[in-house]
Amino acid sequence: MKTTLRDVFDFTFPGLLLIVLTACGGGGGGGGNGGSAGSAMQSSPPPQILQSAPAPQEPFDIPSTTLVANSGGKSYTAIYSETPNYGTTTFDGREANSSTISLTVTENGAPIATEIDTAYYLESPYQPLGMSISVNGRQFDFLYNSTDPLPSTLNAGSSGPLGSGTYYVVNTNDGIGSLTETYSVAAWDNSSTLLLTTYATGTLNGQMVNETITYVLNGEPPILSSIAVIVNGTQLTFMSSCAGCWDY
Repeated sequence: MKTTLRDVFDFTFPGLLLIVLTACGGGGGGGGNGGSAGSAMQSSPPPQILQSAPAPQEPFDIPSTTLVANSGGKSYTAIYSETPNYGTTTFDGREANSSTISLTVTENGAPIATEIDTAYYLESPYQPLGMSISVNGRQFDFLYNSTDPLPSTLNAGSSGPLGSGTYYVVNTNDGIGSLTETYSVAAWDNSSTLLLTTYATGTLNGQMVNETITYVLNGEPPILSSIAVIVNGTQLTFMSSCAGCWDY
C-alpha cells in the first residue's frame, strides 16, 4: 500500500542544466615569404543522456533524509524515511510484509506535522495492499482497489498509473476519501541517472490530498530528491540539500 507521504507532489524539478564543455586548440603553418596562424575551437560532444533503466526494487529503502523549503518568509524542514520491516504480519486477513514511512515537518524549528504510516504489501512480485496511517495523532486506514506495478524498464518521458484506493475510518468500513497514484519518468543530464516522480491526488475527510515525491535512480536504492505536500493548507516543496550531488 502506498502512503499519503510517499505518493506525493505536483513538482517540477528546477534547474535541470545540460552543460556542454568546450576545448580550444590552435595550429599554425607557413609557406613562401609569409606565414599565418590560426586557431580552432573544438567542442566536445554533449554527454550521453540516459533514456532507460531497470525499475528499482520495491519496497524502497530510503534512509532518514532532511529536506528544506521556504515560504512566506518562514523556513521549513522535513525529515523523511522509508524502512522495510523484518518478518511478516497480518493485514486485512492476509499475511503481508510491511514498511514504516515517516515524515516530520518543522516550521522555524518547531514541529507542526508528523505522519507515520505502515505500508503493507506482498513480495515476489511486489503488490501493495494498503496502509495504516497516523497523522498528528489521527488514524485512518487505506485499502487499494486496484494496483499497477512499475514496468520492469523505465523510459524517459513515460508515465502511467500506480493504483487507486479508499480511505476508511480506522477499523471500519466507513469510507472517508479516495486516492489515485501515478508516476512519470524524466531524463537527467548524464548517462547514468533518471528521475522517477510519483503523484498522489484525492480527498480525505473533504480535504484535498496533493502530494508528490521525486526519486533519483542511478543505482540501488533510489535517492530521495524532493517532496511536495500540503501542510496546514500551504503547498510546500521540500528539496534535498543533495540536489545534484549524485552527479559527483
